[in-house]
Amino acid sequence: MKRVYFLILLILNGCGPEYDTKYYKAISPDKGQTALLKLEISKDFFHGDYQIIYDDKSKDDGKITGNVKGDTLTGNFRYLSRENARSIVPIVFLKTGRNLRLGTGEAGTYMGFKVYSRGSVSFNDSLFLFQPIELQELNSLKNLTK
Repeated sequence: MKRVYFLILLILNGCGPEYDTKYYKAISPDKGQTALLKLEISKDFFHGDYQIIYDDKSKDDGKITGNVKGDTLTGNFRYLSRENARSIVPIVFLKTGRNLRLGTGEAGTYMGFKVYSRGSVSFNDSLFLFQPIELQELNSLKNLTK
């Protein structure tokens, strides 16, 4: 019986999408904000941890989830803000080589989900350009904000 359970677990683990874990850091152009991102990405989906650290060391900290379509990652950021309020906002990234560019747009609600209005997303005035880093650097940066 134990072998049957083991085989079922083995089969179920093999059926899900394969995720690749990547770590990113971005600094705003005015150097007032830093963003850290742990991203687990598959062919069709992504999820991860996202943190924006402000120059006064306060932070917005939460989870991102969404879909991958071509070179665009679209989803939601569920977080606890630096004002200690829970929020959900849409989030979008554009893959450019190894980097990710954070997009902006006009936010709205569609069927109860926070989304960007069609045609409003832009990557030209991006607050953050995320560059890949190693896990050790991500951990050391997170330790500085505690």
